Amino acid sequence: MITIPGKIPVIIQPIFLFVAFLIGYWNGGSFSAAFLWMGIIIFSVLIHEFGHAITAYYLGQKPRIELIALGGRTSYESRGLTLPKQFLIVFDGPLFGFLLFLASYFLLKTSFFHSPIIIKSLEIFKLINFFWTLINLLPILPLDGGQLLRIALEFFFGIKGFKAALLIGMLIGVGFGLFFFVAQNLLLGALFFLFAFESFDLFRRSKYLEPQDRKEEYASELLEAETALKRGDDRKARELLQMIRQETKHGMIFTSATQFLALLALDDKNRREAYELLKSIQYTLDESLIPLLQELAFEETNYALVTELSTASYQQSPVQEVALRNARAFAALRQPKLSGGWLSTALEFGNIELEALLTEDIFASVKEDPEFRHFFKK
Repeated sequence: MITIPGKIPVIIQPIFLFVAFLIGYWNGGSFSAAFLWMGIIIFSVLIHEFGHAITAYYLGQKPRIELIALGGRTSYESRGLTLPKQFLIVFDGPLFGFLLFLASYFLLKTSFFHSPIIIKSLEIFKLINFFWTLINLLPILPLDGGQLLRIALEFFFGIKGFKAALLIGMLIGVGFGLFFFVAQNLLLGALFFLFAFESFDLFRRSKYLEPQDRKEEYASELLEAETALKRGDDRKARELLQMIRQETKHGMIFTSATQFLALLALDDKNRREAYELLKSIQYTLDESLIPLLQELAFEETNYALVTELSTASYQQSPVQEVALRNARAFAALRQPKLSGGWLSTALEFGNIELEALLTEDIFASVKEDPEFRHFFKK
């Protein structure tokens, strides 16, 4: 990793250099041409990102540029930024890239340069910046065009506009993905399908998005709480998270704050509190935490909830412990077929004996049932 300090620090990941070299070699056909392309790609992406970063800097932000994998990313806290200011920051990235294209175009038109290497470099500059600016302005998230569409629609229509931008981006992403696959450009086709999937995933999760989730103050408080957790200041984090829950009442930020509070309760050995917190957000809970909620629900003998989460919990954590928990919960609810099925799954992992398990009181009501015994016929 290369770090260039300054008012706008720049971080260059090795993967970016590797991908830039591959693109250069693919287009240039030789190592010398690959390094030429690589240098022009790095410079062009930096100019694009400085368009974002310089604008953000003069709007009072502390931007940072990072060159990663297939492109660049400019990050900043976005505190005090209205949607029009956000639009300007996003727009200035493609603008700087387009200006670089125009500069290359007019320098070639002047015929001032005669050196083949300079002319070749200008041609590459023109091609890269025209192509990338055009692609980047497509209304697909996370491209700048998608961000511009999202900001514009959100400005006029609020949270509905945000969701509409996701849906539009998903449909256009699928369209371009199909187009490039038909054109046998598999790399671009796969990239646009990836963009479409990301938009679909966000759109799916935006079902629980509320207007307060788009309010800057709550996002900033959540970020401050996360920072406090990282530095070990649990008291400060807990105060901020509780305040967020009281002010938001529901939504994705509310869910995130609740999840953090539940994990803090677990750290304090207060499993009952963790259970109550996670249960309150059962339907918006992060999927990775479903096995934890199920485990806590079993401890609280809420077998109905354990069985409700049985499949999702096992999908997230396909281990013997979860299968056994499912089997016991279904047994407690006198559902022999489902209990036997899950117990059979648990036995496949080995290390446990059926007869020993069946001595447990929880299996008493189902262990002689034919639907249960069906799974264990020899």
